[in-house]
Amino acid sequence: MILEFLREDFSEVVGAYHDGTKIYLSHTIGDKVENVEVNFSVDEGAGISEVEQLAEKISVLCSQNGWDTSKMGLCLRENVAVTFQTQFGTVPPNEIDDAVKIWATTQVGKDALFDSLKADGEVWMEAIDRAAAEDYINAWRKNDMNLCVLTIMPEEITMRLNLTKPITHAEFAAEVVATKKTPNLIADYLTAWNFKRLSAAIAAGFLIVLTLIFAQIFYEYQVAAAQLETTQNFVDEHAAELETKKIIEKNISEMRRLNAQCAAQKNSVPTFNALVNLGKIADGKTRLTKIKSSENSIELEGIADDTEDIKNYVSRLKTITPNVKLGNFSSDEGGTKFSIHLTLK
Repeated sequence: MILEFLREDFSEVVGAYHDGTKIYLSHTIGDKVENVEVNFSVDEGAGISEVEQLAEKISVLCSQNGWDTSKMGLCLRENVAVTFQTQFGTVPPNEIDDAVKIWATTQVGKDALFDSLKADGEVWMEAIDRAAAEDYINAWRKNDMNLCVLTIMPEEITMRLNLTKPITHAEFAAEVVATKKTPNLIADYLTAWNFKRLSAAIAAGFLIVLTLIFAQIFYEYQVAAAQLETTQNFVDEHAAELETKKIIEKNISEMRRLNAQCAAQKNSVPTFNALVNLGKIADGKTRLTKIKSSENSIELEGIADDTEDIKNYVSRLKTITPNVKLGNFSSDEGGTKFSIHLTLK
């Protein structure tokens, strides 16, 4: 059940073909096939490449028809790539693959992407430069589409089946996507896994592991945070005290930040407890910018809106320890800066 959820669903695919004057689209979902064709010529003065113009137009057409564009195939014209048809007779399949690779690198270069289709003793070979293929992939991605098949419809198939209509090329591209067959110049981009779901599952698993590791460390914080969040939910539900809600939100944010700083330090039990309690008395009006702790003391630096907020914060600190010493403070455009020394018993 879980594996099926993580696998990519190929029940809906889109195939496309551009013959230079028209765009042909073939959309398949389940047993239903819908074909569309529209006039389209490249605008030389558009400021973007032919590939980018084509991707943008196809994206618009798919959006207008409400089609999913996460599994798309594009059938190229034969003059866009290099193709060749030949016979290998009784040559073993692995030797045919080697021969196709040699042919492709000879025709296009060492960065060639290539594939072949074998049928009735005939082998249809096609190759394209990797950079050219990536132009198509990136143009589709830029328009929120996933191009997982780049192919050329073999002439042998066209002649044998008397397929003279251009829409057939779009249907062929859609079929290659749906069946994950050849020829596909970018076969490495066609996968049976849904990477969005995989990423979400991995992220969820990682979050669970982190939660288990830090559960004990943040126990006291979680209790206090739960109390504050309960209060926040109550305020949300009744929407009576907007200002109170804002203060609570600031308190939660400040407490989380302080707790993260506390967890990052190695301290004795009294020091750790004092640091945790700092989070409990935090508010949005007084913000700590530095915490330095030792065995028997804690040095705090922070900033507040005014001196009255500092005095209120010092009063709350005395609930942690009575030995609180307020250092010098100064005011500027950013607020009132202060320092505080806590002596722990």
